[in-house]
Amino acid sequence: MEVVRVQISARAYHRVVLREKSGNACLHIVIGPAEARAIALARDGENPPRPLSYDMACSLLEAVDARIERIEITDLQEGIYYALVHLEGAGGDLCAIDSRPSDAIALALRANAPIFAATAVLEQEGSVEDDLADDEDETTDEMAAVEDLLSQAAEPRSELELLRQRLERAVSEEAYEEAARLRDQISELERQECQPPG
Repeated sequence: MEVVRVQISARAYHRVVLREKSGNACLHIVIGPAEARAIALARDGENPPRPLSYDMACSLLEAVDARIERIEITDLQEGIYYALVHLEGAGGDLCAIDSRPSDAIALALRANAPIFAATAVLEQEGSVEDDLADDEDETTDEMAAVEDLLSQAAEPRSELELLRQRLERAVSEEAYEEAARLRDQISELERQECQPPG
């Protein structure tokens, strides 16, 4: 499988589209905004100013002479995808680690590891075409949103700026409980910034 698209939607969900390298079957996997950013950065060969968790994980594996041999999307149950990250240790030992597909894909792209999907998953959920390509408006929105994500990665932002951005997103997605929690965090940070030193 290969990553052909990372869709960032203003309608409160994001997804990664995988397509068979030797066929037409596609998987559309709903992912979170942080995972969408991580996958988009790796797919486009962009390096953030500071390493993301996925970059650090790859560095840790490299430091102990281990590598990601492949990742595999293994199952789909009640709309939830499951994946495994297959590792090869320094001595050639193999092991498989349970993972969310979005995390596995973000790691695979950084490690140049192949991505596989079980035949049963493709038969159950795979579409013949990438249906996103038919929607020009959505594609335009996606390109703008991905560019926004990439620009965010290129410009270091303060914790307060990041929290305000997350608050805007939570409100737009009508995630009011999360918005309330973020609002409290922002208020506390603003209070701390206003206090004189000492």
